[in-house]
Amino acid sequence: MDEPEIVVDVARGDAALSREILASLRSIADAGGDPAFAKLVERVVSGELGVRELAGTEAFSSMLDRLVAPVLEALRETTYEDLVERQPDREV
Repeated sequence: MDEPEIVVDVARGDAALSREILASLRSIADAGGDPAFAKLVERVVSGELGVRELAGTEAFSSMLDRLVAPVLEALRETTYEDLVERQPDREV
């Protein structure tokens, strides 16, 4: 028998959104290289832990610090002209 699909707490009952959130968390866990965070994600995937609970952990905060810091640094070095140049042409 198939296991029931996990609908995460922050998805408000939306199964498709839950799948997206879980896939994103798995991707972050795979790329992050933090075993503690990966274990917490597996607990979310199993339904044992909620996403809100995950967001309140030190492992989540540490992972965000590692992933977001380089993005913020790149943004600091980006000029307005760089941003405008990268935008796709829009028909008005």
